Order: sequence, then structure tokens, then C-alpha cells
Amino acid sequence: MLPEDSIRILDARKAIKSDPKNAEAQFMQIISQPPSVTSDAAVREYETALISLGQLYKDQNSPNQLADLISTSRAVLSSFAKAKTAKLVRQLLDLFHGIPNSTDIQVTVTKSCIQWATSERRGFLRQNLEVRLVKLHMIKAAYYEALILINSLLKELKRLDDKLVLVEVQLLESRVYHVLGNTSKGRAALTSARTSAASIYTPPLLQAGLDLQSGKLHAEDKDFSTAFSYFIEAMDGYHSQDEPEKATAALQYMLLCKIML
Repeated sequence: MLPEDSIRILDARKAIKSDPKNAEAQFMQIISQPPSVTSDAAVREYETALISLGQLYKDQNSPNQLADLISTSRAVLSSFAKAKTAKLVRQLLDLFHGIPNSTDIQVTVTKSCIQWATSERRGFLRQNLEVRLVKLHMIKAAYYEALILINSLLKELKRLDDKLVLVEVQLLESRVYHVLGNTSKGRAALTSARTSAASIYTPPLLQAGLDLQSGKLHAEDKDFSTAFSYFIEAMDGYHSQDEPEKATAALQYMLLCKIML
């Protein structure tokens, strides 16, 4: 027989399509009662209800409700282990992806989460959120704001010797300088990223990003043959990670290089 918490979650999920308001109310009822951190079942129920409610708001294209959910849930998340909290906050913020015209709200919520993570002394989460904020600034073409945050992160990450996040931030730095037309600084940042990546395991998506940026900078130098090789690697990397849009972009760059050869 299923435990009570599982039954409550199942009942709420059953109502999502037929009666979303009822489903929302049921999920809200569950998360309104902070779970006992000593009960794995209660914590799991809270996590499931929280993410399910966030997914419901995403499906309804309701960014304001999702933002409110993230803000109000932080009081409970403060009592969770740091790794679990970081995972849940990232999952909730990821739900904004696909909601139209939500970038401004994402910036506001992410900044708020950064302030909260700082006050809670959750350094790893704060760094992760700051990297996310850099990407949002780039989407909004707020490149100078992105650079200010990048420079702050680079100083901290080099001191902490956190190579994986350092590679990601150096890659973002290269992209920003490239967009701003400063190819020399973009190339220098990419060289730093590749040097940092040489001593660690680089996840496939990050490696594909490095290859794509390398291809772009070689294309800027009119070295289309080398650029083509990098774009092939990037396309394969994105395809292997089920990123069709990015894989298609790499393929388009490959075709452009073939035309220019």
C-alpha cells in the first residue's frame, strides 16, 4: 500500500489536466507545511510537490507565479542540506526556460536568489546563480553588466581553484568579448578556458561550447578549414547530448565554412 504522502501527490497529479486549479491547491497544501528534515518521506513529498507546482506554472506560462513560488519556498529550503537546496533552486529556475518574455523576471528572481544565497553563506549556490545571471545578461545584450560579473567571478574562482566553473566563466568571457568585437581578448579568454580544461574532465556540453567558440574565432581569422573541424566536433557533442538546436547551429556554421573554402 502506498504511503499517505505518495497518495496526496498522485491525487494532485491526476487533477492537473482536468482541474489545474484543484491540482495547484493540493500542491500548495503540501508545501505549506514544512517537512521534518529527519523524515526522508516528508522531504521527498515536499520536493515533488514543489517541482510539480513549478512545472504547472511553466505549462500555464505563468512566470510571476513561478517567481513567487521560488521566493516563498526559500524559507523552507534554508533547513535543507546545501547540495539539496542548490539542486532544487536550479531546477525551479530552469522551469523558466520556454516561458515567453520571461527574461526580465528571471533576472530579478536570480538576483534575489543570489542575495539570499549570500546571506545564507551558500557560496557554491551563489557562484552557480551568478553564472546563470551572466547568461541572462548576455540574452538581454547587457554585455558590460555581464563582464563586471565575469571579472568578479574569475578573481574568486582562480583563488578557489574551481577549474570546472572557471572554464565555463572563461568561455562566457570569450563569447562576450567576441560579440563586442574585441577578438583578441575573446581569443585570450578562450585560450585560458582551454588551458584550464586540460587538467580536468570537461562535460560534453561544455566541451562542445569550447569547440563552437573555437570554430567561430578561427572563422573570424578566415581559417575556415580549422573552423570547420571545430564545428564538426561541436555538432557531434551537441548531438550526443540531445541538443538539436545547438547541433543545427553548428551544422550551419559548417556549411558556411564549406562555402568559404
